[in-house]
Amino acid sequence: MKIFKLTLGLISGLSLLVFPLNTFAAENVDDESASVIEEITVTARKREESILDIPESVVAISGDDIEKQGIKGLDKIGLAIPNLNLAMRTDGYPNVSIRGIGAFGLTQGVGFYLDDVQLFADASSRFGDLERIEVLKGPQGTLYGGSNIGGAVKFVSKRPTIGEDSGRIKMQAGGQDSKDYEISGNVAISDSWAMRVFAFNRDDKGFLKNPNSGGQNQAVDVGAYEEEGYRLSVAGSLSDRLSLYASHRSNEYSGPVNNWAREMGSPGAFNYVHELDTGRNPTHDRETNGTTLELNLEMDGFDITSISSYTDTESTRITDVDLTPFWFFNTYRPEEMEVTTQEIRLTSTGAGDFQWIAGYYASTYENKMDSYLHFGPGMILPDTDFKLPFELRDEENTHSAFFGNVSYEVGDWRYDFGLRIDNWEEEEDNLDADTNGGIHSSKNDDTETLPRLSITRNLEDGIVYLTSSKGYEPGGLNGSVPYTDASGNRLLQPFGIEEATQHELGWKGSAFGGRGTASVAIFQIDYSDRAFQVLAPNPAGPGLIEYVTNIGDTEQSGLEVELAVQVTDFLQFSLAGGWLSAEWDDPTVMADGTVLSGRTPSNVIDNSMLLEANYARPLEDGAELTFDIQWSHQGQGESMPPANPITNPSYAVVNLQFGYSKGPWDFAINVDNLLDEDYYTDLENFPNFGLDSPDFGGTGPATIVIGTFGQPKVASASLIYNF
Repeated sequence: MKIFKLTLGLISGLSLLVFPLNTFAAENVDDESASVIEEITVTARKREESILDIPESVVAISGDDIEKQGIKGLDKIGLAIPNLNLAMRTDGYPNVSIRGIGAFGLTQGVGFYLDDVQLFADASSRFGDLERIEVLKGPQGTLYGGSNIGGAVKFVSKRPTIGEDSGRIKMQAGGQDSKDYEISGNVAISDSWAMRVFAFNRDDKGFLKNPNSGGQNQAVDVGAYEEEGYRLSVAGSLSDRLSLYASHRSNEYSGPVNNWAREMGSPGAFNYVHELDTGRNPTHDRETNGTTLELNLEMDGFDITSISSYTDTESTRITDVDLTPFWFFNTYRPEEMEVTTQEIRLTSTGAGDFQWIAGYYASTYENKMDSYLHFGPGMILPDTDFKLPFELRDEENTHSAFFGNVSYEVGDWRYDFGLRIDNWEEEEDNLDADTNGGIHSSKNDDTETLPRLSITRNLEDGIVYLTSSKGYEPGGLNGSVPYTDASGNRLLQPFGIEEATQHELGWKGSAFGGRGTASVAIFQIDYSDRAFQVLAPNPAGPGLIEYVTNIGDTEQSGLEVELAVQVTDFLQFSLAGGWLSAEWDDPTVMADGTVLSGRTPSNVIDNSMLLEANYARPLEDGAELTFDIQWSHQGQGESMPPANPITNPSYAVVNLQFGYSKGPWDFAINVDNLLDEDYYTDLENFPNFGLDSPDFGGTGPATIVIGTFGQPKVASASLIYNF
């Protein structure tokens, strides 16, 4: 009923909005100079097609908008897409949920991709030189498999262009003493081969400060970071039918990853002080190298595509867990990750009513960690510090799957059916035998069947569709939670898979004689065995344990709308909104007796909206003037953990850009968070490990509030030379 009332209200509001726009369009329909809105082509279903022909919710951010808006990290993508909750964890992994699906913590929930290669270790890297970013909302199990239960975020890079020599150099500087340099270029190697290169370097002192109130002598600029990297790619023809694309990327990062700090206020009266007063500044040193090889063989009526990848990541994270000016409790986490993937797919290329795609996918993810807890003098031993092994493990995750999708069109109707048989397995050796009493090699695995069904009715200017899809998040093993089985073997405690089934009814199409596009989607999701990360003091000794557990089922439903109109030849206006309602099923009771039934789950934002205006006007001297502004609203949402959440207040962020281009030169000014809004991208009730904690005989709270700050107001200017 709530969604029904919301739908009626929204339709009424859209009618009032569209009427004047429709009148305006009718008055100008005969104006031959009137511009039509640009059609967007995406590869969401692993073939090129118009975004208006896809019977599901897909949002694309163009390369031009990525450049103008200065989108270099995950946070600004989250601000640009309603019902997408996206930020970075302290370990560099994304905190992400789409339509309330996914979890902030050790499970991912949403897949991240670069050119159809899934990113397991470096999704938060800066990629640059992108054609577009695609966001696929809802379970993407059939074509993308596990770890895509909530959707997928795809980075699509610009590929080498045959027969073209071009390039650009960009220099940017601004607030927070930031300096940013980029170079990209396309080189024609021969008549059938080309190469493309992209490289960058950025220094930024950030906005988070350490006041060193305890005399700890840490660097004042806690948020300072440096990142550099490059991507080199080649493309060309090996024969009349066989083509090759290969790329290699490298990224090095040194800094705190995110702006995670203790909130000294209380819910409803947050202070938002940009300070991290700790005895040890957080650091994360990460280096990633990745190589991709893509071969495409054109056959009669279909293409055979092979995509192979190898990625190697080494990182070391140091975190002050007690978040006090004194040296009580730090974690040191060196980590090595290797990922190999292989996909082979066959895709029909004919123009008939019957289209199909079929393929095989396999991946192996290996993770080695040799971490420890570091306690200050007096915490464990009277006069000396003490190191305790924390996570010593060898972990291997494997996936293998067969998938297919067929599409058949009859008159004005189109029917799509997809199916994926997806097998996953996690095996882990816990090497910390001395402190855990000896743990045997443990394994957790299963096979999932993931269907997708869609019925589409083609209209004169769009489509109406009904799509049902299923996705899942693999289970796993808790590396720090052992148990004893019936045979007396000590094994690692497993956690189970999550499953989500979504039903989506929608309409999308063009309007105003091609000068606008619009879409409306209503969805309902059954989300079962939701898994959340739990962080708690270790009941068996000092330190903490971090584990994942399945809690229960939730139901969520919502509504999304999008509207884009080319109001004049120079002005485009866009609106997008999302509304979401979610609650735990009855009964849902946690192991400690906490009743969740009927409550809102963590990481669900109740509403979000984006208003955007883009103005581009050519001048008489051949120059062009541009002005862009975005207003992004994020509604309130519940924090982690599920049993004791905090309500994160709603907030709105305004970003604007001004540009002037003439000849080979482009000049731009960018202001993020123009109104200097204070906000947290996520919050968490965190165990208090400081001296004031009851666990250490203090009188302080058992938990403290931890938040990841959003970017405060910052301005920058850039100069580009195109050649």
